[in-house]
Amino acid sequence: MSTGTATRFERSVQRTQEMRFGTRVWAAVVSDTGARVTSYIVGLLAWQILGALYERVPGPIEVVQFLADEFASGDVWPNFYATADRFLWGLAIAIVAGVLFGLVIGMWPLARALLKDTMMVGLAIPAIIWALLTALWFGFAWKAPVLTVALTATPFVAVNVAQGVEATPRDLVRMSKAFGVPLQRRVRGLVLPFVMDYVFTGVRFAIIVGWNGVLLSEWFASTKGVGWRTRYWYDANNFDGFVAWVVLFVVFIVVLDRLALVPIQKRVFRWRTTVARR
Repeated sequence: MSTGTATRFERSVQRTQEMRFGTRVWAAVVSDTGARVTSYIVGLLAWQILGALYERVPGPIEVVQFLADEFASGDVWPNFYATADRFLWGLAIAIVAGVLFGLVIGMWPLARALLKDTMMVGLAIPAIIWALLTALWFGFAWKAPVLTVALTATPFVAVNVAQGVEATPRDLVRMSKAFGVPLQRRVRGLVLPFVMDYVFTGVRFAIIVGWNGVLLSEWFASTKGVGWRTRYWYDANNFDGFVAWVVLFVVFIVVLDRLALVPIQKRVFRWRTTVARR
C-alpha cells in the first residue's frame, strides 16, 4: 500500500471515529439523564447571568455562601425538622383520608354523586387559600400547617384512587359479587391491586402540593420552620437569605422525588415490567 493510500485510509478511519464519538455524545445529551443535566446547567447559567445583570437578584454563588452560613449557625436543622414533622403528619392524614374517600367514591354510585364534585372543588382550591383559612382558625398553633397539608393533598389522592377503582375490570367485580365474595376480601384482593399505581401517583402529587402548602402556612402563621425562615429574610429585605431558603425548599422536594419516590415506584411495580416482557 502506498503512503498516500495509507494516509487517506487513516484519515477515513479518524473521521469515522470522530463521527461515532459525536454520535455517542449527542445520544448522551438527548437521553433522559443527559437532557435533565443539560437543563440544570442551562438554568444555573441563566441564573448567574441574571444575578450579574440585576443587583437585586442574588446569583448561585451568593446563595450557596449564604446557605453555608445558615448551616454553620445551626439555623437550618431545627427549622427544617419543624417543617418536616408538620408535613409528615399532614401527609399521613391526607393519604389515609384520600384512599378512603377514593375507594368510597369509586365503589358506590351514591357516594360518587355526593363526593366526587366536592373532591374536584378541593383540587381547584389553591394551597394559599387553605393556609390563610387555617391561620385564621388556629393562629400560630401546629394545627395550621398540618391541616393545610391535609386539606391541600387529600383531593389529589382521593381523585386518583377513585379513577383507579373505576378502571377495575367490571367483569371481575360482577363475578366476585356473583360468587358472594365478601366486601373486605373483594377490596383487598381485587380493587387494591388495580389501584396501587393510582395511589402512588396520587401520593406523589400530594407530596408536592402538600410541601408547598406547609411553606405557605408557615409563611403566614408560624414562629419556626422553613416557611417562617423564608418570610424572616423577606421581611428583612435580605434577598440572599430569601432565595437561599427557597432554593433549599425546592432542592429537597426534587431530591426526594428523584432519589426516593421514583426508585420506590420502580421497585414496587417491577413485576409489571417482568409480565410485559413475557
